[in-house]
Amino acid sequence: MSSIPLKNERHVRRLPEPRSEPFYAAIQWTPLRYLQMIIGFILLFPIRLVLVLAIMVPVAVVCKFLSMTLDVDENGLAHHKPWQKRLLRFVMSFGGKAILRCMGFMRPVIKGRQASFKEAPFLMIGPHSSIFDMFAVGPHTTGCIMTLKSNFNYPLIGSIMRAQETVVVDEKQKDGSVADVLQTRLDSQETETPILVFPEGAIHSGRGFIEFQQGTFKYGVPVQPVVIYMSKDPGWTIWSFHHSLLSATVHTLSCLYTPLELHFLPVYNPSESEKANASLYSKNVREYMANYMGLPTSEHSRTDMHLMDTAMKLRLPYWAANVEYGILRDELSLNSQCLKELLKKFASMKHQHDGYLTEEDFSTCLKWPVAEDVNKLFSLCDTQKRGKISFREYAIAYADLLRPYMEDRVFVERSFKFLCQAPDQDGDDQAWVPSCLITADSLATVAGLHPLTDESDAAAVRQCLESHFLCDSSDMKGTLEHFITVVKSNPEVLVLLSFHPSLEKLNKGMF
Repeated sequence: MSSIPLKNERHVRRLPEPRSEPFYAAIQWTPLRYLQMIIGFILLFPIRLVLVLAIMVPVAVVCKFLSMTLDVDENGLAHHKPWQKRLLRFVMSFGGKAILRCMGFMRPVIKGRQASFKEAPFLMIGPHSSIFDMFAVGPHTTGCIMTLKSNFNYPLIGSIMRAQETVVVDEKQKDGSVADVLQTRLDSQETETPILVFPEGAIHSGRGFIEFQQGTFKYGVPVQPVVIYMSKDPGWTIWSFHHSLLSATVHTLSCLYTPLELHFLPVYNPSESEKANASLYSKNVREYMANYMGLPTSEHSRTDMHLMDTAMKLRLPYWAANVEYGILRDELSLNSQCLKELLKKFASMKHQHDGYLTEEDFSTCLKWPVAEDVNKLFSLCDTQKRGKISFREYAIAYADLLRPYMEDRVFVERSFKFLCQAPDQDGDDQAWVPSCLITADSLATVAGLHPLTDESDAAAVRQCLESHFLCDSSDMKGTLEHFITVVKSNPEVLVLLSFHPSLEKLNKGMF
């Protein structure tokens, strides 16, 4: 039996819209703010920039020297000799604090104490709202950093990170090498320094906590949450889609004073259920940190950031890809690769790059001449009833409506046979499918059976069907395999076919 619903039972879930855009941070500009920025840029920025570089360059040179003398094991993990540790700690503590003050973080407030490695192997730091978080945490903690491999490409900063016992995360690598390094550190009797982790894995506005990555929570060991209070002005120190690294640096160095507080919270010891469930553990730690700071949480993740980046490359506004990935993944089983492909298709269907899909866009892209059918499909996808479809609505419609049709083999074969206009042979659906072929004559017959079309409309329907199923010049044209390939890339066509009254009657025995 097919799992496809009848026409009057088709339904697309209406999931709540995202409550926030965590990757957006706007600066509230006022005449006084402009005046302060101009004065700060003229008087403070040049002096601070020179001082920061005057300190950072020697620090980077020392770190470069240390990185050349380190012993590196087969896992790529650096091991320091006692003299190297002492030199590195002095350079990072003295140099880091000096750089922090030269940048305008004059009086950092430190509350609580850092736990030892035996008490908590991981320090969970958040919210991760600025690249300056590393400068804020580094001089006031003893530990190694867990960071993306791409961060090594930044001048000076890359050299500083290489000299430390940095745990490198390569997003392109799927072989579990990072897990091996972490497990080695946890099992080692000589390890003394906790690992500094920004569990959100992405820089955002800092007005809440986004989803924590679960990697470090899978080990079920205690963690110490560390929260950062930085500038209270939204966007002032943020590096996001609206603020580049350059603008964040200019804003920060031109500001007279940027407040900074670092709070070491009590060690979080996981329960037995949390040890067995990394997702539960990460969510509870996030809630603990959010409640302490009085901030909300959302199910956005670093995948949302990647989708927004893809949206801008496709000439869509970044907010078009604000989908709250955690919800779509958990509720609809949509992974990041699937969403990326859907975003590309969504962008290709649009005429105007305003972030929404209209019914006219839908009709033009699908080339389906029966307006009533297009309107039915569009109305099902338009769950918010705005007369236009966002990418999030399109993704939900794909999961709830398009994908079930596409993945139902019985329905796909039944639709194929309908387009072939092959006679039923005593209900034996499998015996004659391979020998069937979609032809121009069979499509003309299908088009003529539609009760909503006159002779001219029937010709338009036939041309549309031919453009989808007979445009390929390969030997597979018209076969079941070719039909399956077409509907996988265009599942909307399969749903539109299901509106055909003759096919609906043919399917009644299946439901």
